[in-house]
Amino acid sequence: MSWFAALLAALFLAILIAMHRRHRARVKAERGALFAEALQVLDSYRIEQDDVDFPVLRGRYRGFEIRLEPVVDHVAVRKLPSLWLLATVKAELPQTATLDLLARPLNTEFYSPSGLMEHRLKAPPDCATDLRVSADRLEGLPSDGVVSRQVPLFQDSKMKELVMSPRGVRLVYQLAEAERPHYLVLRQAEFGEPPRLDPALLRRLLDRAIAIIADLRRDLLPAGEARPS
Repeated sequence: MSWFAALLAALFLAILIAMHRRHRARVKAERGALFAEALQVLDSYRIEQDDVDFPVLRGRYRGFEIRLEPVVDHVAVRKLPSLWLLATVKAELPQTATLDLLARPLNTEFYSPSGLMEHRLKAPPDCATDLRVSADRLEGLPSDGVVSRQVPLFQDSKMKELVMSPRGVRLVYQLAEAERPHYLVLRQAEFGEPPRLDPALLRRLLDRAIAIIADLRRDLLPAGEARPS
């Protein structure tokens, strides 16, 4: 009897392992296809995926080097997990400081450099969104005019962050929000239908980042010292 019970236990364990492997393979395939529909937008690309994580894409668009990194955020309390896309366009820029504009800050944005920046600056006067403006230094910042021209970005409630650094521009955008029932019961970040990056959205984000780069390169006004708020 003990032999038969051991055999059943081993069989049950083997079934569980097989189911687990199939589940992980399915999750990896679904997440790995995040960029599939948007690849046509890019000049070239290389995709890397670590186990069942969402993939990271490096490529080129309109002659610029880009990086697309999805980040699952389930740190914030009393908020559903979000899938953020960190869209970075690399470029050498004349500014020597990094400026971060973070919308609706919760102090849980682990993917943002804002929390590590020493200086808090005043938001543009025409900004209706709760916007935290941070900088790593007070010299070499973009001019007030450049900063003010980026405020309309945040009229889109899914736009979370803009980072302008000497090495390029990053936009952080919400691709998906977890399903409430699944998260409340299992505490897992499930996003319903497997998320797919829309080609039109990707083009819009990258084009906007490139437009900001052009604005920064035209920013020929002397960079004065900004005063903290």
